[in-house]
Amino acid sequence: MFEYQGNIHIHSKYSDGEGTIKEIAKAANNASLDFIVITDHFNLDGLKNNQEGYVNHVLVLVGMECNDTANHYLALNIDKVIPNNVDKPQKVIDEVNAQKGIGIIAHPIEKGSHLYENNKTYEWKDWNVNNFQGIEVWNYLSQWRDGINNIFKAIYLYFYPHAALKGPYKEIMKIYDEFQKKGSEVCLYGGSDAHGTTVKIGPVKLTISDYEFSFKCINTHILTTKKLRRNLAEDKLLIYEALKNGSSWISYDYFKNSSGFRFKLNALEKTWYMGEKAKYEKNMYITVKTPYKAKVNILKDGEIVHVSKGKKHIYNNITPGTYRVECYHKHLLGYRPWIYSNSIRVY
Repeated sequence: MFEYQGNIHIHSKYSDGEGTIKEIAKAANNASLDFIVITDHFNLDGLKNNQEGYVNHVLVLVGMECNDTANHYLALNIDKVIPNNVDKPQKVIDEVNAQKGIGIIAHPIEKGSHLYENNKTYEWKDWNVNNFQGIEVWNYLSQWRDGINNIFKAIYLYFYPHAALKGPYKEIMKIYDEFQKKGSEVCLYGGSDAHGTTVKIGPVKLTISDYEFSFKCINTHILTTKKLRRNLAEDKLLIYEALKNGSSWISYDYFKNSSGFRFKLNALEKTWYMGEKAKYEKNMYITVKTPYKAKVNILKDGEIVHVSKGKKHIYNNITPGTYRVECYHKHLLGYRPWIYSNSIRVY
């Protein structure tokens, strides 16, 4: 398996972002990413203008973000614009599926801030939908904005945004686990929602949601079956295949990059990776490897079944269910949310 790291949910000048796709790709290259997915609101102009492809060492892919006032939905690996349908988001989901794309419910729960458009949020309102591929459980811009509840906090979080990024909201993870328990093969994703927005306060120009900084925080790591070879068509297929299958994890990479993390289910002469399903057999066991010492929670059907500390972790008591991993690394006086894996299902 080959590991690559990237960032999805990004806005350019084709919608409400401030950077060109080439400028965004340069920022991604500076942040040592392998791929990015541009998801401008309501359009595929980057695709239409032939801006998919390699820029330096970064593969640029183009999707879009559907809907405006609520029920935002990321649509990846499509070639036709999906019309907005806020009142009937299932229609949007179905349109993405008709193009064999990847559909992700974006920033489903937001708290809002009275300093931003009087607590305006863009939450997901309709949980009776089905056949979507994933949920964006951790969104940098959304959670950062939620943390700004007074002017002093706004100043503090501008200079130290990490304080607002406290891991996926528990309510979102509960929803995600409930869908999995019902048998839905939904994957988890994280996004920066980077816009590169600049604001002027007197003579001072400030950048909020800076591209390069955002690309060092909530990232997506994928495992592919083949090595990327700087061929747009082939590499695009490999990346989207990994994203769609859940052969991936998300992590807050700023303090400790999660490259090298592995979560596997093992049996005699067999190994299963994230996004795969395995028929139960005796003597199965889970192994987790973290690149740095960490506190690791192994969860089955949304409930913690094992906790351990270190770099290598083993869990033996395997029974049918859906398993995933959460990792926390030591930071200052406590532990900081770090890695959230996709699942391995045992049936």
